[in-house]
Amino acid sequence: MSLQKDINSRYQSQKPFVVYHKPHDKLVKMILPNSESLQNIQDFDDAGFLFAPFNMKSESVFFPISNAEFKTFQLKEIDLESVEFNKGDYKISNADQEKYQKLVEDCVNQIQDKKFIKAVLSRYISMDYEMKDLGQIFLRLLKKYPDAMTYIWFHPKVGLWLGASPEILANLKRNKLETMALAGTRSVKDSKDWTDKEIDEQQIVVDEIVNSLKHNTSDILVSERETVQAGDLLHLRTDVATFIDRTKFNDILKSLHPTPAVCGLPKDSAYYYLLDHEGYNRQFYTGYFGEINMKNEIKRSERARNQENQAYASILSSTELFVNLRCMSFQDNKIKIYVGGGITKDSQAEAEWEETVHKSQTMLKVL
Repeated sequence: MSLQKDINSRYQSQKPFVVYHKPHDKLVKMILPNSESLQNIQDFDDAGFLFAPFNMKSESVFFPISNAEFKTFQLKEIDLESVEFNKGDYKISNADQEKYQKLVEDCVNQIQDKKFIKAVLSRYISMDYEMKDLGQIFLRLLKKYPDAMTYIWFHPKVGLWLGASPEILANLKRNKLETMALAGTRSVKDSKDWTDKEIDEQQIVVDEIVNSLKHNTSDILVSERETVQAGDLLHLRTDVATFIDRTKFNDILKSLHPTPAVCGLPKDSAYYYLLDHEGYNRQFYTGYFGEINMKNEIKRSERARNQENQAYASILSSTELFVNLRCMSFQDNKIKIYVGGGITKDSQAEAEWEETVHKSQTMLKVL
């Protein structure tokens, strides 16, 4: 069967699965659990796929590779040339706009009253939708966002989630940990320079990540800030790397999640403000997901003088977790598209609304 048919067949049978493509990977991977029980990860020595929610007190769902069928598809053999896209049109609700802008204004007031420095407010777009060809939607994600972690995740007891995330929460290879600070959003068509507000917002994320890592490690390396593209959007990005004691990885995850890029700063005060004021349950939006201890083949250089060494490619277990941004869920014939933005003391309500409208195009275009 083709990838598209495999996805549709699995979903129609209402059996759990995840299909995903990591940035620049040559393979698309598919994990098909043999059990429909909801499993949480017991320790980080297990191998499989983790899907974790935003709410720190809610349970994650883990698909262990030891109790699943594992499939791979060569990306070059998947026909993406014939994949077409929609315009991504959606009728904006005046009521939704008014509600969100009032929330932004309240948040700015809270910041000016020194309750917190930053909060990331979110909302969702809900619409009726008939899921005719889930496999085709994944092909659109693959074609549109090759530099993101694209995925479809389904469990009959939880629901269907899909998206394209450009943001790494944590990469762990041996004892080297890599993460990133990703903030600021604008269209690729916008030629203006980044504003002081956007640069300050991104620096807040960098500082908090570094501070959270200091409790469990030292010698933290911070890269220069750069502008990166994810689909039709641009972001500010700074990479952070360090070496850790692997037994502390779970503690480090707890300190990193949720990051200031999806929650706010200070974390606790912003987090509880969001729980009390957003007015809905984010569930897995702005949670994190990805591979835990999955084996990947690492080959040596393919230059001619190293050809004799190709037989000695090493197998390395690595963990690669992404923040669940640019995503949507589907249940009861309704699509929910999740969007949000960072609010600081300088935020303007209408501009913040427009930013969420731009971000919604990421998912609207693949439907």
